[in-house]
Parts: sequence; structure tokens; C-alpha cells
Amino acid sequence: MKNNPFLSDTFNSVWSEHFNRKRSPIKFKSFSDVRFVKSKFPYLYYNIGKNITNGMSYHINTEGKDHNGKVFLIYDVPTYFEIMSHDIPSLKLIKVPQYKGFLSDLRQHSSYDDFVKDQFKSNSRYKFRRNQERLETCFNIDYSIYHGHIEKSIYDTVMIGFKALLSKRFDALRKENYILMKWDYYYDLIYEMLLEKSAVLIVISNNNEPIGVSLSFLSDRIMFYAITSFDTDFYRFNLGHTTIIKLLNWCYDNGYEIYDFSKGEYEYKNRWMNTQYTYENHILYDSKSLIATLIAKLVSLKYRLKQSLRDHNFNEKYVKLKFFLRGNKEISKIDYRVETADMPEPSNNMQEIDLDSKDYSFLKSVIYDRLYKNPISVDELKVYFILIEGKATYFVSGTKQDYKIIVN
Repeated sequence: MKNNPFLSDTFNSVWSEHFNRKRSPIKFKSFSDVRFVKSKFPYLYYNIGKNITNGMSYHINTEGKDHNGKVFLIYDVPTYFEIMSHDIPSLKLIKVPQYKGFLSDLRQHSSYDDFVKDQFKSNSRYKFRRNQERLETCFNIDYSIYHGHIEKSIYDTVMIGFKALLSKRFDALRKENYILMKWDYYYDLIYEMLLEKSAVLIVISNNNEPIGVSLSFLSDRIMFYAITSFDTDFYRFNLGHTTIIKLLNWCYDNGYEIYDFSKGEYEYKNRWMNTQYTYENHILYDSKSLIATLIAKLVSLKYRLKQSLRDHNFNEKYVKLKFFLRGNKEISKIDYRVETADMPEPSNNMQEIDLDSKDYSFLKSVIYDRLYKNPISVDELKVYFILIEGKATYFVSGTKQDYKIIVN
């Protein structure tokens, strides 16, 4: 693969600044492209980026002799990457299967229309169009794709929105999120990668406020789907599918051959992918060294054990436990019911509210769900608060059918 973004000088530099105490990556003549970090474990080195890349590749330099007595761990090598075999008898390789990976091979079709017709039945394609049409009917929607130069002020606005969306989503899931914990790193990395055109950001905005942001990294022919988040209030409009449609069209327009969904199994990936692969950890070691051989076997055992725990969903339980141990609280859910109702006569007890106010943000998902079913512009809605028999009641007017939300 040419121009792997996770081997670039920019990626090496930013990652080292944040995770390697600003020390320079270690270069070995035995590897012509990968840069390494010295592990705390003796004789062991691992690739820059460790396990937060979306796919590592490497090339062995057969003239290199500086691998003697050492072990090299290269994380997350996709099985579909063309890793050339080498002719160094003493440098042995252990492959340890890890996560499942998913991709759309776009080479099988000449256009997005051909791809989607082959991938989905007409009913599904209709639903994708309907979701986007209803989104654009109900809200003031803009789509932006950033690849190359981006004004710093615009970048800051997008990243503030991106972080807020991720925080809201993972608080709702009651999980910790590694990306948020390392946000300064991603903030620095994404900007530099955008400028050198090895990343692309797509932003869906409502009234110029991001409601969906998706980051992908780019090689010469592969788009790596990396980080994405959407405002959960808009869940009925399936922003994720709309984003994928936009990005796939961009891939075809710009000559990209593979759309890689990366690791992690989700329903939407199973729907869009046409090829499944496996991420492997590659452990290369000097087989002439007894110590290096023993370390390589131990490292292999470690990652086989970790994968076994993943297969039993231990990692999901661990992530949720960390969320609570850090003092995060479960988000309380609003108990409500929706009933058809005529608007009452205006009174002093009746107050019009601003749906964009934080005090009433809990209403958005309910009202947006009804908008999806009866699409009109949200700007046409009027929402009123009134206390009836001690219960907070919200009347929504302007839809094709007025209704009330009663909070129990």
C-alpha cells in the first residue's frame, strides 16, 4: 500500500509528542518504513501509533542487520494488506488474530449507483433517500467536506461540536471513551492530516451547528473510516447512513478503491460491507536469540488471551465498570407519554418555550421523532408549557396533528 497515513512523518511526530514524551521515533534499518518505541519490557519494541491506528503496513529491508536480539510488535495489520514476505532467515513472524474488520471493495462497481443497487434492495435504497429528504425538510441542513486547507476558526468550531457530540453519545451509553480522554492528541493530529490531504472530515450541520461529524484517514487508494458521532436527538433520521452515502460518492469521485470500516462489529457495517477481514498483531523476532524467542512467545500468549476475553465480552463490562469507578453517574431517563391533543385556550399559566434552551433539551428527541413521522420544518413548531394537575405538560402545535407531552 502506498502512502499509509499512519506511517507519515506527521503521524509519527504528533503521536510521539503526545505519547512518547516528545522523543524521536526509533528507526531500524531492518524496517524501511515503520518507526518504533522502546517498550518497558526488555528487548521489545512496538510501532508508533501502537493500537490506535486503523491499519499498519510494513516492509522488511533484507539488508538490515539491526534486528538481532530484538522483538518487534506491529499492531493491527489487516489481512488484506499486501505485506511482502522477507528473506531474512533469522527474523521469524508470529501472527496473532485480533479484531474483525469490514470494508466495501469499490472496485467491483464503476459508480456509487451501481454499488448501492448491488448492495441493497430497492426498499432499503428508498429508505435512505427518504431519511435524507425528511432531514432536509425538517431542519436547515448543510453538508461540508474538508480535505486540504481549512480555516483554523472553522476547524475549531467543528472540533468543539465533534467533542460535544462524542461526550453526549458516550454519556448516554455509560461508557468511557478513549478518544475523549486523548482529545488534545486528536485535535492536533486531525488538523495536520487535513492540511496534507491524508484525512477528510464530513460535517452535517443544522443552523450551522454540527449534528454529525465523521473523520476518515486516507492512503493513495483506501479511505479508513476512523471516528464518527451524531447527535442522538436525530437518531430517527439515520445520519450515519447519510454520511456513508456522502463519503462513498466522494470515494468514487476521487478515485478511492476501498472504503475500510475498520475494527468493531456494528449493524451498519454488516449492511454496507462486502468484504470481511481480520486485524492481526505481527510479532517479528530474532529466532537465533533464546531471550527474543521467549519474549515473542510471551507477547503472543498475551494477545491471544486478550482476544479470548474479548470473545467473551469482557472488554464491554470492563469499559462500563471504569465509567462508574471514575465517578460518572448514570443519566436519568425522562418518564413521559405522548397523546394527541388540541391546543388549549391561551392563559396566563401557559408559557411558550424555546426548544433550543438547555432546560428543555430533553424534549428534542421526542419532538424530532414526531417530526420524522410527520415532516414539516421545525421552525413552524410552537411549544408551550403548562402545569396540569401537578404534571409538567408540553403542547406542540404546528404539526399535521397537535399533541402533548406529559412528563410523569
